[in-house]
Amino acid sequence: MEKYLSNETEECLNEIVFFIKSSKEYKECIRLKEEMSKDLELIELIEEVKKRQRKYVLSNYSKEKKKELDEKLNLLNNNNLFVLYSYYLNKVNDMILQVKEELNDYFYDVTNILSND
Repeated sequence: MEKYLSNETEECLNEIVFFIKSSKEYKECIRLKEEMSKDLELIELIEEVKKRQRKYVLSNYSKEKKKELDEKLNLLNNNNLFVLYSYYLNKVNDMILQVKEELNDYFYDVTNILSND
C-alpha cells in the first residue's frame, strides 16, 4: 500500500492522539470501562439492551418491542456507572469529532484552492 503521510504529518497526528489519550476525559473513560467490566449485572443489562434492540428492529419497530426495549434502557440509564461512562465517552468522541471537522475543513480549503487555479 502506498504511503500518503509524511513522517512529519504522522508525528503531528500522533501528537493529537497523545493529547486525547492524555486528557482527563479519556483516562476517566478507560477507568470507568474497566470498572464496568467487573460489574456483571451491568454487563448483563447492556447485553439485554443489545438483544432487545435487535428484536425491536427485526419486529419492524413494533410498539410492544419498543416498550420492552425502553424498560431496559431506563434501567441502564439509571445506572450511575453507565451514565458517567457515557458522559466521558461523549466528551472523548467530541474531541475526535473536532479533529475530524478541522481536517475536513483543511482538505476542503486545500482542494478548493486547487480547483480555482
